[in-house]
Amino acid sequence: MSKLKRRESDLCIKIDFEKNSRNPQRVFNSMSHLISSVEEFHSCLLNSVSAETKSSFLLSDINEGSIKSWLCPEIEGDVTEEQKGRLTKFLNYCTDLVISFIAERDTIESLEVLADLEDEIATAAVEFEVEEFPNVFSLDRYRLLKGYTELSQSTTELNDVDQVYFNSRGEPKIINKKFHLTKDDVEAILIERVEKNTTTETLVIKKADFIGKSMWDFLRKKSSISARITHEEWLDKFHSRIETVAPGDGLLCNLVTTAYFDKSDRLIDTKYEVVFVHKKVDVLHLQQELKYDNE
Repeated sequence: MSKLKRRESDLCIKIDFEKNSRNPQRVFNSMSHLISSVEEFHSCLLNSVSAETKSSFLLSDINEGSIKSWLCPEIEGDVTEEQKGRLTKFLNYCTDLVISFIAERDTIESLEVLADLEDEIATAAVEFEVEEFPNVFSLDRYRLLKGYTELSQSTTELNDVDQVYFNSRGEPKIINKKFHLTKDDVEAILIERVEKNTTTETLVIKKADFIGKSMWDFLRKKSSISARITHEEWLDKFHSRIETVAPGDGLLCNLVTTAYFDKSDRLIDTKYEVVFVHKKVDVLHLQQELKYDNE
């Protein structure tokens, strides 16, 4: 057992797992999703009151027996230490509210059911004096629901004996394993309108997927995007090493951009898909040629 001294702001995620049980990876997969859900909640909550700051976690300790992950919230940004302290207390208090909100719920059917939770979080923002611009509190419901999907995913592989707890203020709360919310559920709740647009453009490769069919990271103009390549013929050539890519390469391709809007006509998500690859482009060489032409 670790004897590391805890900070008051530390929070703990605990999994009591069935000993000598099969599928041990379920416990570690669950912990990964649990940490991701809390990160999503903290990001959502912090952005609602302080746009110029961000939150991250330091893994301070892991205890054996039951698996316990101790996390230290860290506030980054141009704010005083006293403000960071208030923001951290606000985050831990509200994450506790978010976990308690689903204690007796099987799912979230509509945005209307979130109204009471939003009111409690808005009240907490006033009480902790953390609002950057008072009286303009706005909670990103999409990010909140994304956090709930991660929380839901965290318990899907656990068995009937396993139990999960969250402790942010010295009061362990059991996480409801019956709660279920998928990405499709979130889209059905939030999305009012979808727009698709296909363009032909060159994307600079930042990170390729060399094994399966995961996301690739690209530089699009001056922005980073992640996109899945669904052009099977080109992928087969790439994975067979008939097509190769190197640093400085780009892809001239057909890119489908899908934009999702909520009932207030606010853009809440954008997804990208490369549906056809025309050819590989030596972007680095092209940039050098353009530079010499302009001299």
